[in-house]
Amino acid sequence: SATVRALTGEVNPSGHLAETWPMQYEDCPSSGWYPAIGRDAIYREGPFVGYRYYETVGVPVRFPFGYGLSYSTFTYSAITATATGVDFVVTNDSDVAGSTVAQLYVRAPQGGVLHPDRELKGFIKVELAAHESKSVHIDFDRYTFRHFDVAANAWKTESGEWTLMIGDNAEHLPLSIPHTVAGDCTPAECAADPALGHYLTGQVKDVTDAEMAVLFGHEVLAPGKPTTFGVNDPIMSWVDSKGFVARTVAKTLTKREAKIRQKTGSPDLNTLFILNMPPRAMSKMTQGMVDSAMVDAIVNIANGHTFRGLGGVIAGFFRNQSANKHTAKELNHD
Repeated sequence: SATVRALTGEVNPSGHLAETWPMQYEDCPSSGWYPAIGRDAIYREGPFVGYRYYETVGVPVRFPFGYGLSYSTFTYSAITATATGVDFVVTNDSDVAGSTVAQLYVRAPQGGVLHPDRELKGFIKVELAAHESKSVHIDFDRYTFRHFDVAANAWKTESGEWTLMIGDNAEHLPLSIPHTVAGDCTPAECAADPALGHYLTGQVKDVTDAEMAVLFGHEVLAPGKPTTFGVNDPIMSWVDSKGFVARTVAKTLTKREAKIRQKTGSPDLNTLFILNMPPRAMSKMTQGMVDSAMVDAIVNIANGHTFRGLGGVIAGFFRNQSANKHTAKELNHD
């Protein structure tokens, strides 16, 4: 009934996305190294996550961050800025009452600290009757123009001309105004290390290990494929297991997912969930039917100790059955 009311216009939902919808997974900044083949995944993309990447590099997206649908249409106008915030006017141009989420983005001075092209710094929901206009104010907070200086171990503000942008999503920002900020350092004094290379333009897919070491302040190496499996290694990693049973399980699930994806054009989320699930999650997913001892036995199977592992699983099953019966008898007796 809620869907019917929304589709017929009885309700104007006016929702906005809290994430970017890419055209395809390969467009994601982390697609080249995630899922990782080892136990750990390195966040090579640095600050260029989500819209901070897509808008900096200019990658087309299906729906941008902050995007929303409404039966109303809105116009933004009359932007001004003060020392405490930004003011503007939002008008509902339609015959339908509705709401929008006005969003404030800032662009830092060029040539200074490593920043994405734009960063969300404030937002406010605005409800408007048909053809109504409202003056809107979004406050600056103490983080609007600040960055954390790792070398100084302190927050700093970059001086210079910032750009304030107002709109209803990360791509649609019809209002902009320059805003001068007096801070602790000029762009030249705060300038990013040239050795950051591809990070300086947001081209994180092309970042080298040397550039990543500059960003992190130390060398970071991703571990390779595990040779001995633990309770935190996903089931998909079992494709390299020494044990025939575990290797067969992982390969069968992988082939099944690929077959369904090819047939339907969509990923098989259920199979992917299993492939990405570590054994330690089995206890929670089975509501305790698989206990920690049985999980350890399953990991033994993955490590090639098939018969020892199967014995542990079977013993654990009967042990749990006996314990459950004993508990039920005590409860019934009480």
